[in-house]
Amino acid sequence: MRDPNYIGAEACSFGLLQRFTIDDPTFPIENLAYALGVDIEYGGITNADAWLLKCDNGRGVIRLNKTITSPSRQRFSIAHELGHWVMHTNVTQGYLCTAKDLQDYGRSPEEAEANWFAATLLMPKSLIPSNFHKRDPSFEYIMELASHFQTSFTSTARRFVELSRQPVVLISSSSGVINWSARSQNAKYYFLPNGSSVPRHSLTEEVTTKGRTKGAPESVEPEIWFPERTFSEDEELFEEVKCLVNYDISLTLLWFPQ
Repeated sequence: MRDPNYIGAEACSFGLLQRFTIDDPTFPIENLAYALGVDIEYGGITNADAWLLKCDNGRGVIRLNKTITSPSRQRFSIAHELGHWVMHTNVTQGYLCTAKDLQDYGRSPEEAEANWFAATLLMPKSLIPSNFHKRDPSFEYIMELASHFQTSFTSTARRFVELSRQPVVLISSSSGVINWSARSQNAKYYFLPNGSSVPRHSLTEEVTTKGRTKGAPESVEPEIWFPERTFSEDEELFEEVKCLVNYDISLTLLWFPQ
């Protein structure tokens, strides 16, 4: 399986932002879809969040599950399918994307590319808030960003990490196994392999397997998550956990305070 082309995905989204002179984080995604030759319809599917169909007349149709009532999920789903429309033109019929596909950054390169296209289209670097780099990493601030950009929580969290100047790591896990992780530039050496186990004695393990109540970020021993690295006695790592119960996924935010 090939690696996702994240650079190409972001180049495609940047090209559209420039082409249509988009400078408002809440721009109408439906209008952009129509300009690209894609109509939006609601209902008609039950086993997926969104469906992109390529028609014989050269246009496309994105059909959204009518049970998705959250504007941010609708918005991200449309942007995700537009990513397939723009980047994966070799597919003759279309894409049927489930909720897990819209969380996928580790299994399918096409789904990962569509997710990254959507994240960079809806949250471009040029439109991040002026106080972005002054805020400490936290799921509370990520929720504020998701509200500001009207985007899904997971995509906002990944975008936050990618743009952060602080050493930050985001981890997605299910049933004690890491699905994927994302790192900021200043955390590029803190690698966590996909498929590895959530460490014992981590806050994430305490919350997901032992029923501990989630709370504020906590200071933990850095060696718990990164046993192969050497840390000084005064170095500390903060950990915060958020459970996405609808997806059976837990997100973990790790960062080293500066």
